Amino acid sequence: MTEAIQHPSLGTIVGKAGDGIVEFLGVKYASLADRLADPQLLSNYHGDKIDATKTGSQVVSPPNGCDIEHGFLQQSLSHPSFAVSDLDGLHLNITVPSGAKDLPVLVFIHGGGFALGSNAWPQYNHARLVKLSVNVGLPILIVGINYRVGIPGFLTSAELHVAGYKSNNGIRDQRVALKWVKHNIRAFGGAPDKITLMGQSAGGVASMLNLQSKESLFDQLIVMSGTPLGLPPLPSHISETAYSLCVRALGIEGLSAKDRVREIVHGPMSVLWENITPSIPLLPVIDDDVVFRGPTYEEYAGGSPQVEASLPGAQWCRRVLIGDCQSDASIYSYGLESRKAGIAGAFHNSLTKSLSHSPETIRALEQAYDINSNTNDEVALRNILKFASDIGFYAPVLAIGNGWPGETYLYHFNERNPWEGPWKGEASHMMDLVYLFQNFDEYLTQTEQAHARQFAGHVIAFVNGKAPFPSRKSNTNGAMVYGYPTDGAAFVESTSPSDFGRRDVILQLAQGVGLDALSGALRQFLASK
Repeated sequence: MTEAIQHPSLGTIVGKAGDGIVEFLGVKYASLADRLADPQLLSNYHGDKIDATKTGSQVVSPPNGCDIEHGFLQQSLSHPSFAVSDLDGLHLNITVPSGAKDLPVLVFIHGGGFALGSNAWPQYNHARLVKLSVNVGLPILIVGINYRVGIPGFLTSAELHVAGYKSNNGIRDQRVALKWVKHNIRAFGGAPDKITLMGQSAGGVASMLNLQSKESLFDQLIVMSGTPLGLPPLPSHISETAYSLCVRALGIEGLSAKDRVREIVHGPMSVLWENITPSIPLLPVIDDDVVFRGPTYEEYAGGSPQVEASLPGAQWCRRVLIGDCQSDASIYSYGLESRKAGIAGAFHNSLTKSLSHSPETIRALEQAYDINSNTNDEVALRNILKFASDIGFYAPVLAIGNGWPGETYLYHFNERNPWEGPWKGEASHMMDLVYLFQNFDEYLTQTEQAHARQFAGHVIAFVNGKAPFPSRKSNTNGAMVYGYPTDGAAFVESTSPSDFGRRDVILQLAQGVGLDALSGALRQFLASK
């Protein structure tokens, strides 16, 4: 079935309808002159009827990216093949209750390490969450953003700048998409003054980078398992190194600068994912235009003035819901598996460089996480990942939750991955997303499905402007816990991390060198070969 709306600016838009839900798929929000060009906001669709009944193209990235992500989750969903386009990938999926009017809007930025991802992947389908919002009497509208990743999204260099190409295309895409939503969402049934931005993993990092905009882009923010404290934007010298590595991987180092740029911009698409390995850091970069150096742990601890100086969005974003999964660093295990042999020694050598000023901290860290020359490789890898979960995901949630100038709501997600694989029985990365969108319900028990509805219900309440549970302002030591050590969802008030299913060791270690130094030590190890 189909259902159409008559948009005052865009014309007739036909969506896919069923079960009281209408999906407007692949609605373009921007155009591109070429694959590295600035996104141009679309405002005129020339009166053509827009067929929004089918998903749009995937941006330039591995065509099997969906299956790669299913591998991380340890459970697959059926899906069609996805077309790839370098010019037609900037589009939105808009899911609304039939007859929607003036509803709160949830805009979602997917993760994927800034290398993978598509709003068309089945794990990101919004229909069940929108349906649940209707059933609980708090209906919402959801928008999924497609944005450039990999080389088109985040390759930058002085050479590209000279040729007229800017940095951080992926973040620029998101900014344009958010502006499109504000300008156009009312005719779909959404309220442009009730927009919540939500990002997961790399999408969480990106969502917080969008707080660096001076222009108000949204009203509330949900950050799931990813922040710039854990994955900060790169300094320019690292992006230059990444450019050199990409040029070499593409086999174009012998060309002139002009021809190199031409090959990157107009050459075959497939080499942009076939030749580029995950070890090349294609990430947001500090360009002092759309991405700036953000607040550090120390600055979050310093309070509102320091946070507001780095994040203009602290003035216009009213509330933040932020959380982590107990074993979030499981996402790093796939990249570290090839380095597992002798990994304890490699970790020690890396620490002696990054924390050379504090040998006592190195000893305390290795003792606390049981990482030493006698630790076998498999155990050492798991223990290093425990450290990575603590400093890369748990510590940022506490720092931002306690240091944000406005109202914050904290959660810790401990529901276990039930599927066969190395992370079965642990709250691995993305399990909060699995529970939120409920697209894996057929592979969950009745109890797990009930817990998923609890979590999703809290998100729905937040998007509707309600307090899903006590905020840090009303309870400075409280957070919502999903799963162990509770059954289902329970609000926990405590000063002991173990009551939230977390370790206190990272906070003890930070008393010696600070969280920024520990975070830098992790990043240096992950970046080393």
